[in-house]
Amino acid sequence: MERKTATYIKTIADMRSISAAAESLGISQPALSSHLKKVESEIGTVLFDRSRQPLELTEAGRAYLEYLDRALSLEKEMKQAISDIEGLDTGSLTIGGAAFFNVAYLPEAVGDFVRNYPGVDIDIVDGNVPFLAAEALKGRLDLFITPAADEPDRFVYEKLLDEKVYLAVPEDWDINKELAASNDADTSQSGSSAIASINADQFRSLCNCPFIMLREGQHIGQMMEHLFEKYRCHPEKIIRAEQTLTSLALTLAGVGVSLITDSSIRRSGLSRFPKLYLADEKICTRSMYVAYPRNKYLSKAASEFIKTLKAANA
Repeated sequence: MERKTATYIKTIADMRSISAAAESLGISQPALSSHLKKVESEIGTVLFDRSRQPLELTEAGRAYLEYLDRALSLEKEMKQAISDIEGLDTGSLTIGGAAFFNVAYLPEAVGDFVRNYPGVDIDIVDGNVPFLAAEALKGRLDLFITPAADEPDRFVYEKLLDEKVYLAVPEDWDINKELAASNDADTSQSGSSAIASINADQFRSLCNCPFIMLREGQHIGQMMEHLFEKYRCHPEKIIRAEQTLTSLALTLAGVGVSLITDSSIRRSGLSRFPKLYLADEKICTRSMYVAYPRNKYLSKAASEFIKTLKAANA
């Protein structure tokens, strides 16, 4: 199958509109409609129910896309296997992660890898973990970074690191004077200064302030909820954000309290930092993994990148 055909059909399925897909692809709607009709004529059935708006895949269309994903995945595996035979002079690698994961964990590793293997093309994809896992199973991602290792039957998880996650409080808030009363500091932190641990009463005082929460299903958001449950308090004012990068920016702007990881502090390149506190070491410690599908071919490029990623984050 021509890759152009695969791209056209998948774009229509994703956008559920021929006109929107045509605009996204940069071709005319009549040309895309004609191409779709040609494909449907060749396979002897329709792929989309045109009586519905937005378009819906027919049962045959769903089967077609499933086999299309498998065909594209096999084609990619074939190219990876040939690239491995030839060495790493050529090849490609697609890596996925949440936006903040990609900022915190990837840059140094990608830089080292590109210097060692300049012939390997790298694509980096942003997305949440469920999206990335689905893309990896379809063969569209070689590997992805995740804080969850909860599907061992489908994925291989290799640990990158363990790290602490800190409460980030706007630097000019008066409550920092109260929290500074703690003498227990985590001097192992390599950020801007030693980080004080706060006790239950201090955390409850902090709950009187606005908090920035990530949306449901995100690991950092779940961690914050566990803190609220343990200390039996909940802030009256909550601002919801989609990404950790956004929550940190809001904290730096004085909007509210958020959570930030050790790696993010050390690798973010920030010129200034919020005040940082450790609330509960057991809750606020997490492992990060690099994951890849268990039953798919792991290319030499992916294997070498995992080694590079581990070394960069050691």
